[in-house]
This record gives sequence, structure tokens and C-alpha cells, in this order.
Amino acid sequence: MLKTCVGSSAASTLARRRRFASPSKPNGLAKVQSVLAVASGKGGVGKSSVCVNLAYTMQKYMGLKVGILDSDIYGPSLPTMVPASVAEKVYGSDRGGILPLYFQGVPLMSMGFLRPGEHAPIRGPMASAMVKQMLTTTEWGELDCLLIDLPPGTGDIHLTVAQEAALDAAIVITTPQQLSLVDVEKGIRMFDQVKIPTAAIVENMSFFVCDGCGKRHEIFQGSSEKLAKDFGIPRFFRFPLSPALSRTGLPFILEDDSSSIAEMLRREYQRLAKEAQAAVQELKGAFRPSLRSEVAGALLILRSEEGEFAIAAREVLLECRSAKMRDEMTGKRLFRDDEIPQNVTALELSSAGRYAMYIRWSNEHRSLFSFDHLKEIAAKKGQIWGKDR
Repeated sequence: MLKTCVGSSAASTLARRRRFASPSKPNGLAKVQSVLAVASGKGGVGKSSVCVNLAYTMQKYMGLKVGILDSDIYGPSLPTMVPASVAEKVYGSDRGGILPLYFQGVPLMSMGFLRPGEHAPIRGPMASAMVKQMLTTTEWGELDCLLIDLPPGTGDIHLTVAQEAALDAAIVITTPQQLSLVDVEKGIRMFDQVKIPTAAIVENMSFFVCDGCGKRHEIFQGSSEKLAKDFGIPRFFRFPLSPALSRTGLPFILEDDSSSIAEMLRREYQRLAKEAQAAVQELKGAFRPSLRSEVAGALLILRSEEGEFAIAAREVLLECRSAKMRDEMTGKRLFRDDEIPQNVTALELSSAGRYAMYIRWSNEHRSLFSFDHLKEIAAKKGQIWGKDR
């Protein structure tokens, strides 16, 4: 008989319905239907380019009213991404707000517009206050979606935006290199902590297509798709390396470029725009985990729509796909079965966003399992639980 659950606090948290944080919107965002952050763990991955082109894709191909906030105080990119003629003086409104600049009907705001050419050192709290002012006092008007281009990393500005913008979700941009993936994982964990779901991962500059042979070449070997699967993030995109995205002065999506690589990019941006909008609408509802779990001795009790299963904790740990347990490229085991204690137990479960969970084990190992992966393990190795106990 297993009556006492270990880690019951974490288990009960998972067993209840809960919502991602949804604070009331400040006045400047009162008529904005949804707010989507575009983030990256490190700089140089093309985050700002993706943000700007995604916004104009939403407007051009989906007919949505979209705005862009460049929240990078130290290195604003928006003035470089749009025509220089837009970078005129910013004015205040009669109501005490800030009037955004416009290009092709999209409202824009950036510290590069408010203080063009200034690069003074600014302490974190002051930078956060500047972002808050741009976010909450800019008169965005009626928008279907506001895209916020976050600075690289996980700092004060990220927390300010998370608290003030009532973010619906985040899109995380990375490149195939391992260093970028490590930083992306930190970003996803940060969003998890502030209860903001990651709606999609975009692997930018993922490959290039040769002009001569038309073959796809993958220069770097990364595992962004594995990262998405590990976190249970269902939307994953790979964008090619293209000279069109290195040009500045006009968003690529507005250019008249009929090359095959440009057409490929347009299709991918349209797919991302549709999926991002669908994710936001999906996440606005109540959070209902597709799988609930709790710890009971050396068993994990998994409850889903398919039924209720008991799985030996050790059997679950043996399926862990972490870098310490398996080769990231081949999936080959990096351990022997006898290295995993027979009496290993799961000590704690905690939510990892909308689609996954962390498990802390008695042998000091930590695992990340998507709900889908746990369901696969339950189907293969679980036993029906609860009917005759």
C-alpha cells in the first residue's frame, strides 16, 4: 500500500488547474489584444530581424494590426531595421502619453527614436524604468498584437516587461551552435519562473542553400529541435541563412525579392505568424495539463486522458534524454544500467512551462521530461494503477 506521497507540495501544484500569470494591462495597452515577446539567450542570433519581419508578416499576410516595441536600451535595433526617414522626432500627446512613429501603418517605439545617437551608460533600474515608460505610456491604439523585442539575456528589463506587459507568450530565437542553445535553455527557464509560456523556438541561420547545386548545407551541428522536444514545445521552426536578412533599412518581408531562398523565407515567416497567433489564442484559455503526475515511494503515478499508470521511478530515469545520459546527436546511452541505483526514487516534481516537467532524483540527477515523452514511457512500461488498489 502506498499512502504517503513524497514531494506532495510539488505534486499537488501539478494536480490542480492553474493559469499562467495574466495581470491587468496598463492604460497604454488597454486596447492591445495580445502581447508577444521575442527573446534570445544571447546576442547575434537575428532576434530583432525575426521580430520586425514577423510583425510585417502578420500585417501583410494576415491583415492584423501590429505594433513593435524595441526594449533594448543599450543597443536599440529598430531605427536600423526601418527606413531612416521614419526616425523623426517623437512627440508627446495632449493626454500626457508618447506618440509612436509609424512605418507602413505599424506603430514603432524605441529608445533609438527617443534619444537618437546617445550611448550613455545606464544602470539597470533606470533602464528598466525607461522600458516601462515606453511600454505603458506609448499610445499604441487598437492592436491585435504587440511584439516586444527583448534584449539578449535574462535581466532586469525582462522581468520588467514580464510584470508590466501582461505577456501572453514568448518566441525564443537561437542558432545551431551549442553556446546559443545553452543560453536559450536559461531563457526558457526564466520565462517558466514568471509563468510565461514559450510558444515556439526558432532556429535562425540554421542552414544555407547553395546557389549552384541547390543543396541544403548545415554548417553547424546543433540540437535546437531536441531542446524543443525536451521542453515539450510543439512549435519549432528552422530559418535559412540568407543575404536578404543581412540588409538594413527595409524589413525583408516588404522587399520585392523573387529568389528561391526569399520565397522559402516568406513561407516560413507566414507559417510562424499563423502558428504564433494560434498559440496566443490557445494559451489565453485556462491551463489544463495534458498529464498529471505525483510521486509515491519508488513509483511515479501518471494520470492522463489515456488512463492512470504506475511506473517504476528507475524505469523513467533510464529514459532520460539529458546530455549527461545520452549523446545529443545520436541518442546513444552514455551510461551503463548498473550505474543507476535499483532503489533510486523521484524526490520532487516541478512544472516546466506548459508542456513539460522537471524531476529531481535521489542520486542527485535532474531530468527534464515533456508530457508526451512521459506518455510514451507510460504506454511502454507503465501498469494500470488505481482500479484494484
